[in-house]
Amino acid sequence: MKRLVLVLLLLSLAACGKSKAPAFKPADAAAKQLSERVYVLHGANELPNPQNRGFMNNPAFVIAGKGVVVIDPGSSRQVGDLLLAKIAEVTPLPVIAVFNTHIHGDHWLGNQAVKEKYPRAVIYAHAKMKSAATGADGARWVETMNRMTDGAAEGTKPVAPDLAVEHEETLRVGDRRFRVYHPGKAHTDGDLMIEVMEDKVLFLGDIVIVGRLGRIEDGRVKGNIAAIDMALKTPAVHFVPGHGPANGRDNLLTYRRYLQTLYSEVRRHYDKNPSDPDIKSKVLPALAPYKSWKNFDAEVGRHVGFTVREVESDVF
Repeated sequence: MKRLVLVLLLLSLAACGKSKAPAFKPADAAAKQLSERVYVLHGANELPNPQNRGFMNNPAFVIAGKGVVVIDPGSSRQVGDLLLAKIAEVTPLPVIAVFNTHIHGDHWLGNQAVKEKYPRAVIYAHAKMKSAATGADGARWVETMNRMTDGAAEGTKPVAPDLAVEHEETLRVGDRRFRVYHPGKAHTDGDLMIEVMEDKVLFLGDIVIVGRLGRIEDGRVKGNIAAIDMALKTPAVHFVPGHGPANGRDNLLTYRRYLQTLYSEVRRHYDKNPSDPDIKSKVLPALAPYKSWKNFDAEVGRHVGFTVREVESDVF
């Protein structure tokens, strides 16, 4: 009997050790003001995990006259609630619109929190992102976030965008104009960059990631480079990446140099010997300036392998 009680006690303690991640508190993040009307919350610049609870992108909001416009409300209903709490610390105005930059769930699953509190808010995205979010990708991203964060996204449901917008379309929302850019297949095939014209702020989504190697296999390296070139030609002076610190053209130029080096080095070695099994080891020395970036060792092999396949498709 004593042995049975001991076993039950040990099982109970083990279950406690696997408890779900705690709920967000508003003190978990601070809203950084980039311009008179634009604020950004910088998430942890890392993969979703139980410690960051999936808060690892850069949700943002713009005060636009009689309402607030949100860009990429985060990876779960919980992150969306955190963002709404931070908005309420700055302004009592309601959220009237949302922009989603692309299909990766860490950027848009917070739509649910916005719609629950502000059902009349309109969510915009590129048509390809809207279509994917409406389909199986939504449930898959919820499952992914829950798995990677040990249940921190529990209760999250995919809420797809309401309306599609296209390249160089300009929307007036409140007293602000939002110009959208779709660069083609870059980080994904449904990317948007969003320029707040009066504030000279450009939201880049994951077309630029600062100080970390992220996911690239849903897009094209050359397309991503072209998208950065497009961003650099805008009138913007403030730039908000999908991950990492905001501001500065240098962030765009640095990420562009990384992508350009990756592609050109893979192409150079591929042209010498397309069947060379050691292309990765030959490319790595040229990428040494970026070795201090987070996830470099874990991701660089996938970056090279993906780029080899892209080069192959370019050649043939």
